[in-house]
Amino acid sequence: MKLCAILSLCLISLLCARADQTQRGFKFGDRPENSIFDPTGILTTSEQAKLAEPLAAVLAGEGIDVIVVILPDIGSAPPEHVAKGFAEKWAVTRVNAVVLHVPGQADTPWIFPGHVMGTIIKPETLGESMDAAEKRAAAEATDFGKVRAASIEACDALRYWMGGAVIVSEENIDRRLAAQLAFERRHRFLRLAAALAAASLIPLIFGVVFIVLRIRKNRPKFFPITRIVPRLGAPYSGGNSAVYKST
Repeated sequence: MKLCAILSLCLISLLCARADQTQRGFKFGDRPENSIFDPTGILTTSEQAKLAEPLAAVLAGEGIDVIVVILPDIGSAPPEHVAKGFAEKWAVTRVNAVVLHVPGQADTPWIFPGHVMGTIIKPETLGESMDAAEKRAAAEATDFGKVRAASIEACDALRYWMGGAVIVSEENIDRRLAAQLAFERRHRFLRLAAALAAASLIPLIFGVVFIVLRIRKNRPKFFPITRIVPRLGAPYSGGNSAVYKST
């Protein structure tokens, strides 16, 4: 009898400890295929499917990775710390966000954009925008409605902040940066080539001028052409009609 009681107590303790780890969300395994971490089944299978389909489409088409985390309790852990842990372990692109929801808590869901957003947007702007989005999501009546609204707000915010650019993956981002660097290198090369070409023309111009001057200096000299137009005689000579008569 005592042995059964001890075994039951150990089993209950083990289950409680495992449940506590699941609730805290500090143990990370493989990322769920549908991008939704809901260990206690707050959402039904149908609700998860409705939520996962648009998230997968946005990730595949725009490179925006939104992870939904639903935990029954996070204890005294800061929500931002919990969300950051999930993002670091599971996010597959640099443009990402974590929607963290604790059912029954008045100020959830929370939306935490990834680190790359913090390097682009001013913290005060980011905070104001997320506060407004979280309030709109929290106004929904059901847990599914709250999480769905928060995920839509996160996707729209990331699209807006990225300036409407379509980013498929980190590989495409790196490829675009490499192309830009190659263009800048080619542009610098063309400017250098133009400067060298201009510099090479200077001695050529001086050489042409020198040759022309030498040719003009060495050509034969000619006397000026004799005037054929009659001109008046010297003053007081009586003009061209004046002649000398001998006596």
